[in-house]
Amino acid sequence: MHPSHHQPPFTSQDNELLTRLASQDFELARYAAVLASSDDSIITMSPDGRITDWNAAAERLYGYPREEVLGQQLDVLVTNGDGGVRAVLDTVLAGDRATVETVHLRSDGAMLHTSVSLSAIVDVDGQVIGIAAVARDISDYKVRETELHQESKLESLGRLSAGLAHEINTPIQYVGDNARFLEEAYQELIRVVEVYRGLLDTSNPIGWVERQERVREVEAGIDFDYLEKEIPSAVEQTLEGIERVSRIVRAMKTFSHPGHQEQVPADLNEAVAATVTVTRHQISDVADVTMELADLPPVLCNIADLNQVFLNLIVNAADAIEETGRRGAITVTTALDGDDVIVCISDTGGGISDDVRAKIFDPFFTTKDVGRGSGQGLPLARGVVQEGHGGTLTLESVLGQGTTFTVRLPIDGRPTDVPAERGA
Repeated sequence: MHPSHHQPPFTSQDNELLTRLASQDFELARYAAVLASSDDSIITMSPDGRITDWNAAAERLYGYPREEVLGQQLDVLVTNGDGGVRAVLDTVLAGDRATVETVHLRSDGAMLHTSVSLSAIVDVDGQVIGIAAVARDISDYKVRETELHQESKLESLGRLSAGLAHEINTPIQYVGDNARFLEEAYQELIRVVEVYRGLLDTSNPIGWVERQERVREVEAGIDFDYLEKEIPSAVEQTLEGIERVSRIVRAMKTFSHPGHQEQVPADLNEAVAATVTVTRHQISDVADVTMELADLPPVLCNIADLNQVFLNLIVNAADAIEETGRRGAITVTTALDGDDVIVCISDTGGGISDDVRAKIFDPFFTTKDVGRGSGQGLPLARGVVQEGHGGTLTLESVLGQGTTFTVRLPIDGRPTDVPAERGA
């Protein structure tokens, strides 16, 4: 008889291995279920950026089936040479998280705005073995952001309208008063001229004494010394008033420039001066405004959007001073710093506390009374400066002394081949 063959008994190590494998299978199944059922588009990639997985939500978001994108580079995520995601891969591979916004055309031709959050996948030894990306459709958010921007512009223009009407009405009033005075003076002088012309009429000869009497009589009806002094003054004031109105209209034209889709060279000093002009009535009751403008080269920008930034910062400065209950000062300066230009708007208001400073750029956050602010001014301003122009908007503040907002803008504008990027 042949000896029977027996399987060696399971050891505790075998049981432990089976338990571990079963646990891993369960975890893999759980992760696969999460990946498949998530409403967020979840994409995994190899360290060199090739797609290794693509869930159903990603198929719906981007319009490409999983089989079509596996093994491909990130070009399915970004089009038109946009290197936004690819530009942050080194950062992610170094262990940092990153969030980047991209714009591309879906497979059906629709324009899609997405926010993609990326993080590294590491093994038990801490080695990066891949990249995980979570993409969300932010197209509706972008539309709402644009609407909020327009609402902010309308709110700003609404606050300006009454002040501009007063600014224009004042010089127009004394232009009108002077014009009426000049009309009356003209009529009086014409009466004198008519008497002089009558005395020159040789068909009705009169004696010299009578001539003198008629001249004295007509001149007694007017005050020659007064007219001699006031007529030039009235003309000067009228021309001054017309120039003031023209200056306000030019400033308003500069301020309300419709802008361009693309960035174009613009005179930043002219924009700042125009904004100060159109806000002067709004702030003249609470603060004196001083401008210190350096020689600046043309800056590649969207000047209409930057006008809104300067407007928000100047009006905020006036509001901060008004809250102190005492008259203050606003100083607007420009400077050239290497490849950047700097615009600083300082006030002598009450300053900003640390807890408010931490939230001051949050959407809808405002310290103003109900009805005096939407809380969108500073968040939109930072968006225009950072996302729209590749610059920075920062602030320094000392409680009880005041605040300075600093806008730093690259002279050559924001690069068009790399989209705005933000750390997560």
